[in-house]
Amino acid sequence: MRNAFRVAALCAATAAGISAASAPASAHAVVEPKQAPAGSYQKVTVRITHGCDGAATNKIVVVLPDGILTARPQAKPGWQVEFLKEKLAEPVPAGHGKMLSERIVQVIWSGNSLPDWQFDEFALSVKLPAGTAGTPLPFVTVQECDGGKSWHWSAEPGTHTHSHGEHMQMGPAPVLRLTEGK
Repeated sequence: MRNAFRVAALCAATAAGISAASAPASAHAVVEPKQAPAGSYQKVTVRITHGCDGAATNKIVVVLPDGILTARPQAKPGWQVEFLKEKLAEPVPAGHGKMLSERIVQVIWSGNSLPDWQFDEFALSVKLPAGTAGTPLPFVTVQECDGGKSWHWSAEPGTHTHSHGEHMQMGPAPVLRLTEGK
């Protein structure tokens, strides 16, 4: 009887471990740094911590917060990078005597595969906008995976992940908060 109890307890513990291991990770798309001075130049990194329910990630789209006008992606071998731009209402100074007439609104990495069990980082060099300390800058991120699955990291901070149909999950957007400018 005692051995039967031990076997039952071992089976229950194993089942619980398998269930916990197959549950989605609690951190999904993360931005670093968590805070930075308003108006400063920063390396901003979006970390993707897992795939989509077992499927490999094959595309990352990062939507730049309002006020960020341009971005330079860090070289990432094997990934192609493209930009989606929008025209500005009025040209703005871009430094070095140049004017900027459009802003980058999305940076898109594609053409490679990130296995579900690995993480990776997608980095940008940006100039943060002027603003008051505590202002949140959400870096909305869309993670597309094999089989048409996707994660949309676009919900308000503090919300829980949830499903939008069979192939789309939604979770909170990674956020950088401005601190007092330099």
